[in-house]
Amino acid sequence: MSQLLAFGEVLVDWIPLEFQRQGKIDIPIYGQYPGGAPANVAVAVAGLGHKALMLGQVGDDAAGRYLRDCLQHQAVNCDFLLSSQDYATPMAFVSLDAEGERSFSFQRSNTADLKLRLDDFPNQVWAGSGILHICSNTLTEDNIANTTFDLVNAANKAGMLVSFDVNIRLPLWQNTEQLFQRVIQTAATSHMLKLSQEEWDYLSKLGQVDDLAAVLFEQGVSLILLTDGAADVQLLTANWQTSLATPTVRVVDTTGAGDAFTGAWLASLIEQQICDSATLVEAIEQQAPLLTALQAAVVAGALAVTKRGAWSALPSAADIQAFIHSKE
Repeated sequence: MSQLLAFGEVLVDWIPLEFQRQGKIDIPIYGQYPGGAPANVAVAVAGLGHKALMLGQVGDDAAGRYLRDCLQHQAVNCDFLLSSQDYATPMAFVSLDAEGERSFSFQRSNTADLKLRLDDFPNQVWAGSGILHICSNTLTEDNIANTTFDLVNAANKAGMLVSFDVNIRLPLWQNTEQLFQRVIQTAATSHMLKLSQEEWDYLSKLGQVDDLAAVLFEQGVSLILLTDGAADVQLLTANWQTSLATPTVRVVDTTGAGDAFTGAWLASLIEQQICDSATLVEAIEQQAPLLTALQAAVVAGALAVTKRGAWSALPSAADIQAFIHSKE
Protein backbone atom coordinates (compact mmCIF):
# COMPACT_ATOMS: atom_id res chain seq x y z
CA MET A 1 0.00 0.00 0.00
CA SER A 2 1.35 3.41 -0.96
CA GLN A 3 2.07 5.83 1.85
CA LEU A 4 3.35 9.27 2.71
CA LEU A 5 6.64 9.80 4.53
CA ALA A 6 6.72 13.31 5.96
CA PHE A 7 10.16 14.42 7.12
CA GLY A 8 10.95 17.47 9.21
CA GLU A 9 9.93 19.47 12.22
CA VAL A 10 7.08 18.75 14.61
CA LEU A 11 6.56 21.72 16.89
CA VAL A 12 4.14 23.54 19.15
CA ASP A 13 2.45 26.56 17.58
CA TRP A 14 1.41 29.13 20.16
CA ILE A 15 -1.46 31.05 18.54
CA PRO A 16 -3.14 34.13 20.11
CA LEU A 17 -6.80 33.49 20.86
CA GLU A 18 -7.78 36.70 22.62
CA PHE A 19 -6.49 39.58 24.73
CA GLN A 20 -7.33 40.21 28.37
CA ARG A 21 -7.08 43.72 29.79
CA GLN A 22 -5.02 43.89 32.99
CA GLY A 23 -4.68 47.45 34.17
CA LYS A 24 -3.25 49.38 31.23
CA ILE A 25 -1.88 46.29 29.45
CA ASP A 26 -3.56 43.90 26.98
CA ILE A 27 -2.28 40.40 27.76
CA PRO A 28 -2.42 37.92 24.83
CA ILE A 29 -3.93 34.54 25.70
CA TYR A 30 -2.29 31.84 23.60
CA GLY A 31 -3.61 28.43 22.62
CA GLN A 32 -1.20 25.48 22.33
CA TYR A 33 -1.56 23.86 18.91
CA PRO A 34 0.42 21.00 17.35
CA GLY A 35 2.16 22.07 14.16
CA GLY A 36 5.17 22.03 11.90
CA ALA A 37 4.66 22.05 8.13
CA PRO A 38 5.61 18.39 7.44
CA ALA A 39 3.53 17.23 10.41
CA ASN A 40 0.56 19.25 9.15
CA VAL A 41 0.83 17.52 5.78
CA ALA A 42 1.06 14.09 7.42
CA VAL A 43 -2.08 14.79 9.44
CA ALA A 44 -3.88 16.06 6.34
CA VAL A 45 -3.02 12.92 4.36
CA ALA A 46 -3.98 10.61 7.24
CA GLY A 47 -7.25 12.49 7.68
CA LEU A 48 -8.02 11.90 4.02
CA GLY A 49 -7.74 8.16 4.53
CA HIS A 50 -4.17 7.29 3.59
CA LYS A 51 -1.22 5.93 5.53
CA ALA A 52 1.11 8.68 6.73
CA LEU A 53 4.35 8.27 8.67
CA MET A 54 6.17 11.06 10.49
CA LEU A 55 9.97 11.05 10.24
CA GLY A 56 11.65 13.41 12.64
CA GLN A 57 12.66 14.01 16.23
CA VAL A 58 11.16 15.78 19.23
CA GLY A 59 12.54 16.27 22.69
CA ASP A 60 11.80 13.81 25.47
CA ASP A 61 9.86 16.57 27.19
CA ALA A 62 6.26 17.61 27.82
CA ALA A 63 5.96 19.33 24.45
CA GLY A 64 7.40 16.34 22.59
CA ARG A 65 5.09 13.89 24.34
CA TYR A 66 2.13 16.17 23.65
CA LEU A 67 2.98 16.28 19.93
CA ARG A 68 3.47 12.52 19.64
CA ASP A 69 0.12 11.94 21.36
CA CYS A 70 -1.58 14.44 19.04
CA LEU A 71 -0.11 12.80 15.93
CA GLN A 72 -1.19 9.34 17.04
CA HIS A 73 -4.71 10.59 17.73
CA GLN A 74 -4.74 11.82 14.12
CA ALA A 75 -3.79 8.32 12.87
CA VAL A 76 -0.24 9.34 11.88
CA ASN A 77 2.29 6.54 12.33
CA CYS A 78 5.01 7.68 14.76
CA ASP A 79 7.28 4.62 14.62
CA PHE A 80 9.99 6.84 13.08
CA LEU A 81 9.39 9.94 15.18
CA LEU A 82 12.37 9.76 17.53
CA SER A 83 12.78 11.29 20.99
CA SER A 84 15.91 13.02 22.25
CA GLN A 85 16.87 13.23 25.91
CA ASP A 86 19.52 15.85 25.11
CA TYR A 87 17.64 18.40 23.00
CA ALA A 88 14.30 20.19 23.35
CA THR A 89 11.22 20.25 21.15
CA PRO A 90 11.01 23.36 18.91
CA MET A 91 8.23 25.93 19.26
CA ALA A 92 6.79 28.81 17.25
CA PHE A 93 4.80 31.85 18.33
CA VAL A 94 2.29 32.94 15.71
CA SER A 95 1.01 36.49 15.28
CA LEU A 96 -2.10 37.25 13.20
CA ASP A 97 -2.97 40.55 11.55
CA ALA A 98 -6.48 41.90 10.95
CA GLU A 99 -6.81 39.85 7.73
CA GLY A 100 -5.74 36.62 9.40
CA GLU A 101 -2.26 36.63 7.82
CA ARG A 102 0.40 35.16 10.08
CA SER A 103 4.00 35.81 11.05
CA PHE A 104 6.28 33.59 13.11
CA SER A 105 8.77 33.88 15.94
CA PHE A 106 10.69 30.62 16.40
CA GLN A 107 12.38 28.94 19.35
CA ARG A 108 14.46 26.53 17.30
CA SER A 109 18.09 26.87 18.32
CA ASN A 110 19.87 23.58 19.01
CA THR A 111 16.56 21.69 19.12
CA ALA A 112 15.90 17.98 18.64
CA ASP A 113 14.67 18.24 15.05
CA LEU A 114 18.05 19.59 13.90
CA LYS A 115 20.14 16.69 15.24
CA LEU A 116 19.00 13.81 13.03
CA ARG A 117 21.13 11.75 10.66
CA LEU A 118 20.05 9.27 8.00
CA ASP A 119 21.39 6.27 9.94
CA ASP A 120 19.12 7.16 12.87
CA PHE A 121 16.33 5.57 10.80
CA PRO A 122 16.16 1.83 9.98
CA ASN A 123 16.20 0.66 6.37
CA GLN A 124 12.59 -0.47 6.67
CA VAL A 125 11.58 3.17 6.28
CA TRP A 126 12.05 2.70 2.54
CA ALA A 127 9.99 -0.48 2.23
CA GLY A 128 6.97 -0.14 -0.04
CA SER A 129 5.88 2.55 -2.45
CA GLY A 130 5.01 6.10 -1.61
CA ILE A 131 5.93 9.78 -1.52
CA LEU A 132 8.59 11.51 0.59
CA HIS A 133 7.54 15.04 1.51
CA ILE A 134 10.05 17.61 2.77
CA CYS A 135 10.29 21.37 3.40
CA SER A 136 13.15 23.86 3.37
CA ASN A 137 13.13 24.20 7.17
CA THR A 138 15.40 21.14 7.21
CA LEU A 139 17.92 22.97 5.01
CA THR A 140 18.69 25.85 7.37
CA GLU A 141 21.70 24.30 9.16
CA ASP A 142 24.52 22.08 7.91
CA ASN A 143 23.72 18.87 9.80
CA ILE A 144 20.01 18.72 9.08
CA ALA A 145 20.58 19.89 5.49
CA ASN A 146 22.96 16.98 4.87
CA THR A 147 20.45 14.62 6.47
CA THR A 148 17.75 15.96 4.14
CA PHE A 149 19.95 15.42 1.07
CA ASP A 150 20.68 11.86 2.25
CA LEU A 151 16.98 11.13 2.83
CA VAL A 152 16.00 12.43 -0.59
CA ASN A 153 18.68 10.31 -2.24
CA ALA A 154 17.49 7.25 -0.30
CA ALA A 155 13.90 7.89 -1.38
CA ASN A 156 14.97 8.18 -5.00
CA LYS A 157 16.88 4.92 -4.78
CA ALA A 158 13.77 3.29 -3.31
CA GLY A 159 11.72 4.47 -6.29
CA MET A 160 9.58 6.97 -4.37
CA LEU A 161 8.33 10.33 -5.52
CA VAL A 162 9.86 13.31 -3.73
CA SER A 163 7.65 16.30 -2.94
CA PHE A 164 9.39 19.53 -1.87
CA ASP A 165 7.46 22.44 -0.35
CA VAL A 166 9.93 25.32 -0.42
CA ASN A 167 8.07 26.99 2.49
CA ILE A 168 10.75 29.60 3.31
CA ARG A 169 10.85 30.92 6.88
CA LEU A 170 13.55 33.59 6.72
CA PRO A 171 13.96 33.96 10.53
CA LEU A 172 15.34 30.40 10.55
CA TRP A 173 18.12 31.20 8.06
CA GLN A 174 21.29 32.63 9.57
CA ASN A 175 22.94 32.59 6.14
CA THR A 176 20.59 33.45 3.27
CA GLU A 177 23.49 33.11 0.82
CA GLN A 178 23.08 29.34 1.24
CA LEU A 179 19.32 29.45 0.80
CA PHE A 180 19.16 29.59 -3.00
CA GLN A 181 21.92 27.00 -3.43
CA ARG A 182 20.31 24.52 -1.05
CA VAL A 183 16.84 24.97 -2.49
CA ILE A 184 18.12 24.37 -6.02
CA GLN A 185 20.21 21.41 -4.85
CA THR A 186 17.14 19.86 -3.24
CA ALA A 187 14.96 20.66 -6.24
CA ALA A 188 17.42 18.83 -8.48
CA THR A 189 16.56 15.55 -6.71
CA SER A 190 12.84 16.25 -6.24
CA HIS A 191 9.99 15.47 -8.62
CA MET A 192 7.46 18.07 -7.45
CA LEU A 193 7.84 21.56 -5.99
CA LYS A 194 5.31 23.77 -4.25
CA LEU A 195 6.03 27.49 -3.81
CA SER A 196 4.13 30.67 -3.06
CA GLN A 197 4.41 33.62 -5.44
CA GLU A 198 6.28 35.50 -2.72
CA GLU A 199 8.82 32.67 -2.47
CA TRP A 200 9.07 32.54 -6.27
CA ASP A 201 9.87 36.25 -6.46
CA TYR A 202 12.32 36.06 -3.56
CA LEU A 203 14.25 33.12 -5.04
CA SER A 204 14.32 34.73 -8.48
CA LYS A 205 15.83 37.89 -7.01
CA LEU A 206 18.19 36.02 -4.67
CA GLY A 207 19.49 33.78 -7.44
CA GLN A 208 19.43 36.58 -10.01
CA VAL A 209 17.48 34.47 -12.49
CA ASP A 210 14.90 35.79 -14.97
CA ASP A 211 13.09 32.49 -15.54
CA LEU A 212 13.00 30.39 -12.38
CA ALA A 213 10.74 27.78 -14.02
CA ALA A 214 13.34 27.13 -16.71
CA VAL A 215 16.04 26.75 -14.07
CA LEU A 216 13.95 24.27 -12.09
CA PHE A 217 12.93 22.21 -15.11
CA GLU A 218 16.58 22.11 -16.25
CA GLN A 219 17.42 20.67 -12.81
CA GLY A 220 14.99 17.81 -13.48
CA VAL A 221 11.85 18.97 -11.66
CA SER A 222 8.75 17.45 -13.29
CA LEU A 223 6.00 19.62 -11.84
CA ILE A 224 5.62 22.95 -10.00
CA LEU A 225 2.66 24.19 -7.97
CA LEU A 226 2.57 27.96 -7.52
CA THR A 227 0.14 29.54 -5.06
CA ASP A 228 -0.58 33.21 -4.42
CA GLY A 229 -3.07 33.63 -1.57
CA ALA A 230 -6.57 34.06 -2.98
CA ALA A 231 -5.28 34.36 -6.56
CA ASP A 232 -5.38 31.50 -9.07
CA VAL A 233 -3.15 28.48 -8.38
CA GLN A 234 -0.79 27.58 -11.22
CA LEU A 235 0.34 24.10 -12.20
CA LEU A 236 3.46 24.15 -14.36
CA THR A 237 5.19 21.36 -16.27
CA ALA A 238 7.90 21.57 -18.89
CA ASN A 239 5.34 21.05 -21.70
CA TRP A 240 2.09 22.57 -20.45
CA GLN A 241 0.60 24.64 -17.69
CA THR A 242 -2.81 25.50 -16.30
CA SER A 243 -4.39 27.48 -13.50
CA LEU A 244 -7.38 27.12 -11.21
CA ALA A 245 -9.27 29.86 -9.39
CA THR A 246 -9.54 29.64 -5.61
CA PRO A 247 -13.01 29.76 -4.03
CA THR A 248 -14.12 32.91 -2.21
CA VAL A 249 -14.32 32.21 1.53
CA ARG A 250 -14.25 34.15 4.79
CA VAL A 251 -10.67 34.12 6.09
CA VAL A 252 -10.25 33.46 9.81
CA ASP A 253 -6.69 32.12 10.05
CA THR A 254 -4.28 31.24 7.26
CA THR A 255 -2.08 29.05 9.50
CA GLY A 256 -1.65 25.67 7.83
CA ALA A 257 -3.61 26.53 4.68
CA GLY A 258 -0.66 25.72 2.44
CA ASP A 259 -0.21 22.40 4.21
CA ALA A 260 -3.91 21.57 3.78
CA PHE A 261 -3.44 22.31 0.07
CA THR A 262 -0.34 20.12 -0.14
CA GLY A 263 -1.87 17.31 1.91
CA ALA A 264 -4.92 17.09 -0.33
CA TRP A 265 -2.71 17.20 -3.43
CA LEU A 266 -0.53 14.33 -2.18
CA ALA A 267 -3.51 12.33 -0.92
CA SER A 268 -5.08 12.53 -4.36
CA LEU A 269 -1.86 11.34 -5.99
CA ILE A 270 -1.69 8.41 -3.56
CA GLU A 271 -5.37 7.65 -4.21
CA GLN A 272 -4.62 7.52 -7.93
CA GLN A 273 -1.42 5.47 -7.36
CA ILE A 274 0.83 8.20 -8.72
CA CYS A 275 3.76 7.34 -6.47
CA ASP A 276 6.83 6.96 -8.68
CA SER A 277 8.47 8.78 -11.56
CA ALA A 278 6.89 6.59 -14.24
CA THR A 279 3.32 7.11 -13.04
CA LEU A 280 3.98 10.84 -12.60
CA VAL A 281 5.22 11.11 -16.20
CA GLU A 282 2.10 9.26 -17.34
CA ALA A 283 -0.14 11.57 -15.30
CA ILE A 284 1.57 14.64 -16.77
CA GLU A 285 0.91 13.29 -20.27
CA GLN A 286 -2.74 12.55 -19.45
CA GLN A 287 -3.26 15.82 -17.53
CA ALA A 288 -6.66 14.76 -16.12
CA PRO A 289 -5.30 12.98 -13.00
CA LEU A 290 -3.36 16.09 -12.03
CA LEU A 291 -6.37 18.35 -12.59
CA THR A 292 -8.34 16.13 -10.21
CA ALA A 293 -5.62 16.45 -7.58
CA LEU A 294 -5.36 20.21 -8.14
CA GLN A 295 -9.08 20.74 -7.61
CA ALA A 296 -9.00 18.83 -4.31
CA ALA A 297 -5.94 20.79 -3.19
CA VAL A 298 -7.41 24.20 -4.00
CA VAL A 299 -10.65 23.42 -2.16
CA ALA A 300 -8.78 22.02 0.86
CA GLY A 301 -6.64 25.13 1.11
CA ALA A 302 -9.68 27.39 0.91
CA LEU A 303 -11.63 25.48 3.53
CA ALA A 304 -8.64 25.49 5.90
CA VAL A 305 -8.54 29.28 6.18
CA THR A 306 -12.13 29.40 7.45
CA LYS A 307 -11.12 27.90 10.81
CA ARG A 308 -8.49 28.68 13.43
CA GLY A 309 -5.38 26.54 13.87
CA ALA A 310 -3.50 24.11 11.65
CA TRP A 311 -4.69 20.56 12.34
CA SER A 312 -8.09 21.61 13.65
CA ALA A 313 -8.78 23.44 10.38
CA LEU A 314 -7.94 20.56 8.03
CA PRO A 315 -10.98 19.52 5.96
CA SER A 316 -12.11 15.92 5.60
CA ALA A 317 -12.57 14.12 2.29
CA ALA A 318 -16.32 14.55 2.76
CA ASP A 319 -15.87 18.30 3.29
CA ILE A 320 -13.85 18.61 0.09
CA GLN A 321 -16.24 16.57 -2.02
CA ALA A 322 -19.31 18.34 -0.62
CA PHE A 323 -17.80 21.71 -1.52
CA ILE A 324 -16.88 20.55 -5.03
CA HIS A 325 -20.38 19.16 -5.65
CA SER A 326 -21.99 22.34 -4.31
CA LYS A 327 -20.28 24.31 -7.08
CA GLU A 328 -21.25 21.99 -9.91
